[in-house]
Amino acid sequence: MKRFVFALSFALLLALASIASAVEVFTVATEGAFAPYNYINENGEPDGYDVAVAKAVDELIPEIEFKIQPVDWASIFVGFEAGRYELIVSQIAKTIEREERYLYSDVPYAWEAGAIAFLKGRTDIQKMEDLIGKTVTVGVGGEQAIHLENWNNKHGGKIKIVYNDGNIAKMLLDVENRRVDATVTNPVTAALIAKEQGLDIDFVLRGDVDFAPVYWLFTKDEKGEKLKSLVDAALKTLIENGKLKELSEKYLGGDYSTKEGIEARLGK
Repeated sequence: MKRFVFALSFALLLALASIASAVEVFTVATEGAFAPYNYINENGEPDGYDVAVAKAVDELIPEIEFKIQPVDWASIFVGFEAGRYELIVSQIAKTIEREERYLYSDVPYAWEAGAIAFLKGRTDIQKMEDLIGKTVTVGVGGEQAIHLENWNNKHGGKIKIVYNDGNIAKMLLDVENRRVDATVTNPVTAALIAKEQGLDIDFVLRGDVDFAPVYWLFTKDEKGEKLKSLVDAALKTLIENGKLKELSEKYLGGDYSTKEGIEARLGK
């Protein structure tokens, strides 16, 4: 009887080991410096909406495990192409150039808006046309930079664009200290930073761009296709069961998880 119990226990251990070994680990890159979407918390761990969504997706897919890795925005795509991580979850919007190189999830996991941030009390900045002839700072290579560059090119290139590393706190400080006239930015993040740091900053929605979806990013290969399929199914479940909305309200202060959610928050 003891031999039978031992054999059964050993077989169970082997089965559990086999299951554990079947779980495939994938590294997920996120900026880690774009609160409240992604940041390093007081315990030195990656946190924020992007990270929470990645963990929620991970829980729905038993055959995979995600390892979250903070990566500087300036090198996030370089590391991606070098194979240092298999996914990016860091508020990535679609561009033609990126679609040629990478795979996007079919299901967006958040929606973003563009806003103009300027020194409180200024009345000469209320729309994009008011930025003509002014100096505007923006993070190099970011979504807001792409939108600003496109607008500027269509309107004679009369905005002086000052590029920086994408640190929104620095950009808002430059606005408050009058080193620049304004910045175009994500209003959720900028408003949070302005409140935390007591900055005299005001905002208006840009109005020239619609609310834009943001996606997970995968490598354009067989592994990326497999991951994309699994993640899309998980994201659909999180939308349907209300978990994505719950995480958005927790981290972002409102429902930005769907187009309907952001329209209800900021207006159509």
